[in-house]
Amino acid sequence: MMTKNRKLVAILALSVVVPISLLAMVRRRQPANAPDKSGAETVAVRCGKLIDGKGSDPISNAVILIQDERITAVGRDLKIPSGARVIDLTAATVLPGLIDAHTHLTYHYDTQPAETLEVTARYAAENARLTLEAGFTTVRNLADSRGADFALRDRINEGKIPGPRILASGAALIRFSADRNEPAMSARIAAVREFVRQQINNGADVIKVFVTGGASADSPLLLTEEEIRAVVNEAANAHLRVAAHAHSTEGIKAAVRAGVASVEHATWLDDEAIKLMIAHHTAMVPTLYLPNHYLAHRDKFNFSPSQWQSLEGLRQQGPGNFKKALKAGVWIVAGSDAVAGLHGDNAKELEWMVKYGMTPAQAIRAATADAAILLGWEDRIGTIEPGKFADLVAVSGDPLRDIRELQHIRFVMKGGAVIKNEFKNK
Repeated sequence: MMTKNRKLVAILALSVVVPISLLAMVRRRQPANAPDKSGAETVAVRCGKLIDGKGSDPISNAVILIQDERITAVGRDLKIPSGARVIDLTAATVLPGLIDAHTHLTYHYDTQPAETLEVTARYAAENARLTLEAGFTTVRNLADSRGADFALRDRINEGKIPGPRILASGAALIRFSADRNEPAMSARIAAVREFVRQQINNGADVIKVFVTGGASADSPLLLTEEEIRAVVNEAANAHLRVAAHAHSTEGIKAAVRAGVASVEHATWLDDEAIKLMIAHHTAMVPTLYLPNHYLAHRDKFNFSPSQWQSLEGLRQQGPGNFKKALKAGVWIVAGSDAVAGLHGDNAKELEWMVKYGMTPAQAIRAATADAAILLGWEDRIGTIEPGKFADLVAVSGDPLRDIRELQHIRFVMKGGAVIKNEFKNK
C-alpha cells in the first residue's frame, strides 16, 4: 500500500522529492524568533510621526528604543538613555515593516524548465534584496517546485544575503489532469497526508495547495473537500497552516469548509462563499494588481491566448468581488503574488486595494498587523510595540492620505539593523 501511495504522490504534486543538489544547499532553518545576542547596544529612533500598526491614531514626536533586535519601549517624547545610538527620522512617518502574504521570490522572466538551481538562487537573491529594500521585511513565499525557497530562507537567516523573513512552502500540492484510473478515496487521502509530511520534513513553514486549476470562473476542482481537509489536519499536526489557490466559486467554498487559513485570489466569490469566509474567519488574499502587471508586460510572458483571456477576466472580475467582500466584512490580507518584474513593487497591491474601496489605514493594517496574524507571527512582527522585532520602515509623506507613499520607502530596518536610510545627512 505504501508503494502505491508514493506513486500517487508523484501524480498529485508539482515536485515532492527535493533534488539531492538542492538538499546540499538547504540547512536546518533557524528559529524565526531567535534574537541576536551578539551585542547590547541601545538604539533610539526619533520619529516625526509614528503609525504603530495597532489601529490607534498616529503619534507625533515618538521614540522607539531597540536592543538585541527587539523593541524595548515606544512612546511620545520618551527619554533616550545616555549612550544610545540615535537615528533621526523626525522628517518621516515611521511604520511597522510591511508584510507580503503571497510572493514568488524564485520566479523571474527568463525561467527555463532546465534552469539550474544556481541560476535560480542568483535571481532569487536579487528578488529578495529588492523586496526588502522596498520595505517588505517579511513575506510568505507560496510554491517552488524544487524547494529553492527553503535555501533562500536559510541563507537569509544565516546572514549570507539580505532579504526579508520568509515563511516558505516549497512545492505546492497540485493534481495534474485526471488520472483515468482514479484511485480510491482512501488512497488519495493517504497520499495527500504523505505529501504534507514530506514537505514538513523538507522544511516547510506553510503548506500551499491548488484547489482549482487555471484562473477562470469554471476552473475545475483539483482536490475534493475531503482531501483538502486531510491536508489541513496533517499540517495542523506540525502547527502549520494551509494556503489555498482557488479562483472558482466552488473551489473557494470547498477550501473554506475544509479549514484552510487563507484563500489566495478568491476571484469568483458569491454571497454564500462570503458568508462562509466570515463564519470560518478565513483570510482572503486577493492579489488585485497581478493581472494588470502581466497585461502591462505582455512581451515578457509567453502565455497562450486563452491564458491572456483569463487574465483579462481576472482584471475585470476581481475588483467587484473585492468590494463585495470588503463591504461584508471578510478578513482581507495583502499579498502581491509577486512574480517576474514585480519584486520590489509589492506595495502597488496596496494602491489597488485602496482604489477598490479600502481606506489607507485598512490597507496598511492588511500589510502589517493582519498579515502577521495570518502568518501566525503576531507575537513578533506587524506592530511597533515592546517585544516585537525592530522591523521598521519610513516615508517622507503621509501614507494615511496617499497610500502610494509606500511605493517610495526611504528607510528600512530589519531586526534593528538599518538596511536603507535615505534620510541621512538631510
